[in-house]
Amino acid sequence: MAKIIAVTGATGTQGGSVARVLLESGNWKVRAITRNPNGNAAKALAAQGAEVVAADFNDEASLVKAFEGVHAIYAMTNFWEPLFTGKSQVESGIIEEQQALLLVKAASRTKTLEHYIWSSIPSSTDLTGGKCAVPHMDYKAKVDQRIRDDFPDLAAKTTFFYVGFYSSNLAFFPNTKLFEVPGSGKYVLALPTKPYATIPVTGHGSVTVGVWARQVLANPEKTLGKYVSVHTEVISFEQMVQAWSEVTGKPAVFAEITPEGYEQLWGIAGREMAAQMKFGELVTDWHAHLGKSLVSKEELGISPEEAKGFKYAMEQLKAHLI
Repeated sequence: MAKIIAVTGATGTQGGSVARVLLESGNWKVRAITRNPNGNAAKALAAQGAEVVAADFNDEASLVKAFEGVHAIYAMTNFWEPLFTGKSQVESGIIEEQQALLLVKAASRTKTLEHYIWSSIPSSTDLTGGKCAVPHMDYKAKVDQRIRDDFPDLAAKTTFFYVGFYSSNLAFFPNTKLFEVPGSGKYVLALPTKPYATIPVTGHGSVTVGVWARQVLANPEKTLGKYVSVHTEVISFEQMVQAWSEVTGKPAVFAEITPEGYEQLWGIAGREMAAQMKFGELVTDWHAHLGKSLVSKEELGISPEEAKGFKYAMEQLKAHLI
């Protein structure tokens, strides 16, 4: 009999990938957790066979009820939602941390739970020795520590799940989408970082995130209490532009912009992204601090066919790149 996994954020890019891949596997019953069970994305998941359940990340009781009887939970929170609705960076981080801890508390009360996957990211403050604070990184990482310190029983059932930069950001996120320079016939990616700065990328994230989650669940003897990182490669922004150009057939260049200029263009979200770009220049290996606690994609049994990289993602997203 198939076990049940509750997937939070199931109507978004990340949670949606997990829900779809697990539904396709046939090995899991998926309970999609959403605030809006009547939305189009929720209805699409229901049509694919998911059980759609309403819950509120600010209401522990609703989460406890939504998690009843599940064997696994994929838990994620969204820093950007409060940021885009007027909250400051720190306020958004605090909201995210509070919501994450309600998820943790609800999960710890779920008697049937065998595996908890927490979608996280490294602490920029810790890894830079306090030189660079990136709220959407730091507040997620705080939850890792709270799980280990205050919920040891849950920590033993937890896989800490890092997710890299979404390739789809170049298709759907205005801050990182290439634009045409009038009169030049060329496109430009303007970011507050060096062209040679690198970042781990998810490949085609609408698939890879779910593939990693599937394999994490399939290998609990390797993944409980450990870290995994959803990334197909580590590439530079210059290489991203090259791949984008090869796929679209349009000439393109990378242009470095100042953090101040980027913030003037994109407001508070620009400030947050600029901080992450600074972190990426200071820390070229996002995973070195994990040592043997990091489980590789090879150990998870993920094939090259299921871990196709950035250029493949650009090919799949071609219709949305310009």
